[in-house]
Amino acid sequence: MQHPVAIVRRAAVALGLVVAALAACEGNSPLERHADRFLREGGDGIFGQTGVTQNLTFPDASGLVHVRVRNLQGDVRIRGSRREAQGETMVRLRPNSEVDSGFAATTQLDTMKWDAQMKPQPDGSRLLEITIATEDPKAWFVRCEIEVDTPRLGRVDVLTDHGRVLVVDNRGGVVAKTTFGDVRMLTPWPVLEPCRIDVKDGDVEWIVRGESSGKFDCETIGGKINVYARYGRWIAVDPRNDHDSLAATLNGGTNPVVVRAQDGDVSVIVVEDPHDTGTFAKP
Repeated sequence: MQHPVAIVRRAAVALGLVVAALAACEGNSPLERHADRFLREGGDGIFGQTGVTQNLTFPDASGLVHVRVRNLQGDVRIRGSRREAQGETMVRLRPNSEVDSGFAATTQLDTMKWDAQMKPQPDGSRLLEITIATEDPKAWFVRCEIEVDTPRLGRVDVLTDHGRVLVVDNRGGVVAKTTFGDVRMLTPWPVLEPCRIDVKDGDVEWIVRGESSGKFDCETIGGKINVYARYGRWIAVDPRNDHDSLAATLNGGTNPVVVRAQDGDVSVIVVEDPHDTGTFAKP
């Protein structure tokens, strides 16, 4: 008969593995989001340092909300809604330091500056601008995790370093650049605008529905390109196409979709419902 302590330990390990699997999936369900946040914040609290979390709220207004992020380091998660919706725009900024960065990072976190503004645009939309910076040139280990939830997400422009980028339920184009982190764009809204993704040491997933369009120019060094085009008119007959390069069009689109990856794979997925490619469902 097993000792009760051993049983508890095994149960704890099993629970941790389940939570870790959910967190790694970068899903959009409440369970996945809370599991991901629990692991990230728990790890930083034990091994690293954390600063003061800022929770910001911007009132609702008509039109789309475009998001522009300039982050010195850290993960960026931006989510819209898969249906027509109304509501406030929520922003969460969580400064923290990398694991094993030492207690000196505590003072470096104090030098971090943030700014978040919602700016009306001439076409009736609004632009949410978020900037994270520091005045300490030696603050190599500090970063800021950024989360944005808005009911009508338009275009997204993200620049970060050493961080993952997640864009979900956007209605416009996406521009993202990062290192040492994956980029995942998943939306059930047709994407008809230009997109560009640049990644070093990370994978790229571009997941859309069949009504989207694009002129694809994708290349990776040290990785491979995977295509699963189940819906829409996908044409990829360019002689340059290979395991690490792709030139193709979706529905005769002229809007450029440019992907550049180094030491990472690129996946282009066109399906009926992009949200079906979530936690455990892969095409």
